[in-house]
Amino acid sequence: MMGNGTHAAVLGAGTVNLKFTSGKIVQLKNVQHVPSIKKNLVSGSLLCRDGFKLAFESNKCVVSKYRTFIGKGYESGGVFRLFLMNSYDKLVNHVRYDDCNIWHSQLCHINFSCMTRLANLSLILKFDLVKGSK
Repeated sequence: MMGNGTHAAVLGAGTVNLKFTSGKIVQLKNVQHVPSIKKNLVSGSLLCRDGFKLAFESNKCVVSKYRTFIGKGYESGGVFRLFLMNSYDKLVNHVRYDDCNIWHSQLCHINFSCMTRLANLSLILKFDLVKGSK
């Protein structure tokens, strides 16, 4: 579910390389591919969880890791936009169409029988169980 209360289909997940104008590259893993969202969104809290430091001052954002400058961004329209190189560096490059495991990850790794019950109650989208899932 998105911030406006609507649902958007996740068609896959993969890895994205963000190349900052500084030349530094940040690899984001398990990025969800949602075609109906027209902008690429990066979670600041997930960056922090991966050891990045985000410093906000005035309308600027500085990204660093282990005291090494990675890149920066600026505030525009209520969000911070990162200074990145060409847009092709931001595309999902390994998409896996596996709704079952995507839901499993989004629901904090609950067991698959609980996920099936949620789908049957129409609380999550229906999915196909993958061989080897429990």
